[in-house]
Amino acid sequence: MSANWPIIQTIAATALLAASLSSQAQAQSDAEGYPRRNVSITVPYQPGGTADLITRKIGEKLHQRLNRAMIVENRPGAAGSIGSTFVYRAQPDGYTLLSSPPTPIILNQFIQKSIAYEPEKLRSIALLAVSPLVLTVRADFPARDMKEFVSYVNANAGRISYASNGSHIATLLLMKAAGITGPVHIPYSGAAPALLAVLSGDAQFFIDNMSSTLPFVREGKMRILAIGSRERSSSLPDVPTFEETGYKDLVLTTWFGLFAPPNTSSAVVEKLNESVNEALQDQDIVNQYAELGLQIARMTPNQMEATVAADRAKWRAVIEEANISGN
Repeated sequence: MSANWPIIQTIAATALLAASLSSQAQAQSDAEGYPRRNVSITVPYQPGGTADLITRKIGEKLHQRLNRAMIVENRPGAAGSIGSTFVYRAQPDGYTLLSSPPTPIILNQFIQKSIAYEPEKLRSIALLAVSPLVLTVRADFPARDMKEFVSYVNANAGRISYASNGSHIATLLLMKAAGITGPVHIPYSGAAPALLAVLSGDAQFFIDNMSSTLPFVREGKMRILAIGSRERSSSLPDVPTFEETGYKDLVLTTWFGLFAPPNTSSAVVEKLNESVNEALQDQDIVNQYAELGLQIARMTPNQMEATVAADRAKWRAVIEEANISGN
């Protein structure tokens, strides 16, 4: 071995340390000046749904705090995979973000034949909202409660269809628990067209987050037969939970989160997390969320990452056990 080998090792180690320190300093510098321009937030669904609505409300508050516009771009398709792929492939500089419910982040990789992104590599930034799922029908639907709903659907299975706005896992879980067979699945690219399908009679029922349905319920155009939370909602105190109607442990809730491309610096992620959590304390947001039946749950990036990982393990087991596959 060359006598100069220890010297070469020392030089190499010093260079690596210097590079590491330079990289850390650059990341910190990027965060201190971030954002230097407007930020694009992709919603992987059509406008008008809850994900879109939440993103725009939080975006307004981030604009006030960061002094840069938060430009919401809707990129629907493939149950959220198209918009998620776009963000996944974007530069990891904090200027292209993803606002999404769990379907593209967790479920698509287990129910779609192939996806062009690795959802587990997306950086978790912040939890934006939590919402129970609800079983929604048109106001003139013949069934008035869950017992009548199950009987009616089974008796008319060949003429019944249900809408979904991407993943239909929740509906399949309810159908399995209730012993429902036969309804036809009609997928839509967002909550808005799915709800319109129920209103027009093209589909007879729809399971989605409560905030999407509430405006139609308040207008008397739709009814909610059951809610997926463990306790009744203050927004719908007369609507029973699925558990109350006899379906033990059938808890159906969803969340909405903000994500960044893989390798986005932790300093930028932390700055965004702090800004989102500050926005969630704004009384205007608190009031708007209450009106929409949304819940606030502030998390650190690490807490959100752990939550997403736990949900991924849970839903993978559920999907495999139920032998669920996507269309």
